[in-house]
Amino acid sequence: MGRKLSVENYYNIFFKIRDKFNNVIDDDYVEYLYREDQVLLNIALYLLENFKGEYIYSCKEDIDCKERCTYLNKWLNEKKALYTSNTKCKNHNDLWGHYIERLWEKMQEGVEQSKRCQREVLEKQYFQDKWIIPSCKNENSVEMESSCPETDMAKKEECSSVVAPTSSSCKTVLTTTYVIFGILLFSIYLLRFSSVGMKLNKLIRGKNIKRRNMDKEINESFRSRDNTDMESLDRRFNVIYNSLQN
Repeated sequence: MGRKLSVENYYNIFFKIRDKFNNVIDDDYVEYLYREDQVLLNIALYLLENFKGEYIYSCKEDIDCKERCTYLNKWLNEKKALYTSNTKCKNHNDLWGHYIERLWEKMQEGVEQSKRCQREVLEKQYFQDKWIIPSCKNENSVEMESSCPETDMAKKEECSSVVAPTSSSCKTVLTTTYVIFGILLFSIYLLRFSSVGMKLNKLIRGKNIKRRNMDKEINESFRSRDNTDMESLDRRFNVIYNSLQN
């Protein structure tokens, strides 16, 4: 016969901080692990560890098993009181019943009848309304995670809703590109083949011809002026030369 544990011993067994959960197997209890609420998820992990590690695998005698079951219930009821505000917080109370109480029932499966731990549910207790926040008193039903596997149709709908914005963005970019390309083509057509484009080309050519003619006239005027100056200079030299000869 083992050593009889004291009240302090039982409290130290169940009411302690854990950093490892060696007895938690996700595949067996995944539908009871609510991942949208970290506090509720932590309570579920602690419950699995306490039930399997500190109750099923640890108690060997009837008296010890009964005591462990009692303190396991006390531990869980304390967590329920904190999480549900003594069951006054409707939303949290609904989540607690859906995940934690159902997890307790699931854990009893496969356990010998004589070793099963009977749940001692916390009864409704008084809790001052002034400490209940508005979201707790919301009468709207809380969305629960479905335990059924997702169908292919649901996955397709989910994917389509995610892809839709990207597809829309691509369409917008392509449309803008086509519009710009069309404007460029239309502009080229107007300039090269339409009557407006021909008039513009003629006007531009006319201006270019006028500019070339003006440049030519200016060059010729400079040349003629240079020639005149040279002839005048030659005549002057001839006069001076002849005068010196005489």
